[in-house]
Amino acid sequence: MRQFPSFFFSLLLFQLILFATIQAQTRPAGVVVANKSFENGIQMKIKGFTVKEAALYFDDESKVPADNKVALNQRINLQLVIDKGWNEVAERVYPGGSQIIKLTDGYEVLKSSDLFASYDETGVTKEDARYITLNASITEIKNKKNGVIVNFRIWDKKGNSEITGSYKFYIK
Repeated sequence: MRQFPSFFFSLLLFQLILFATIQAQTRPAGVVVANKSFENGIQMKIKGFTVKEAALYFDDESKVPADNKVALNQRINLQLVIDKGWNEVAERVYPGGSQIIKLTDGYEVLKSSDLFASYDETGVTKEDARYITLNASITEIKNKKNGVIVNFRIWDKKGNSEITGSYKFYIK
């Protein structure tokens, strides 16, 4: 059996240590990234935030049924409860939020920019930012066999925390 010279072993060990060091520097210490599923098929990638709850509700505060079938023009509210992760600046936090709504055939219904841009200068209280709601509704659809995919993003404009996610619903 042929043995590797100690130089090659040392070089390999150095490369492994260098790779581990580079990997450790790509994410700030203490920032946890988690993939999480919630009821109604809500899927999220959560970085830095602690999300206590995520659910779909109608305007009357009743829950969207498990099959995610809704009537045309019926608004769905994605409600998130975020316990931790906002970076406070002078007792204020600065949330960002956006949505892209597409049909399953690829047609883009809506692409919103920052839904919380009106708070860029003033921010909001940490307690107000604990409850984030994003709305979606379909007012017209040619083929009801198409599902609706909502992709959303919530982020901290003064920190590194971010949530990206999606859910799907159908028109009855």
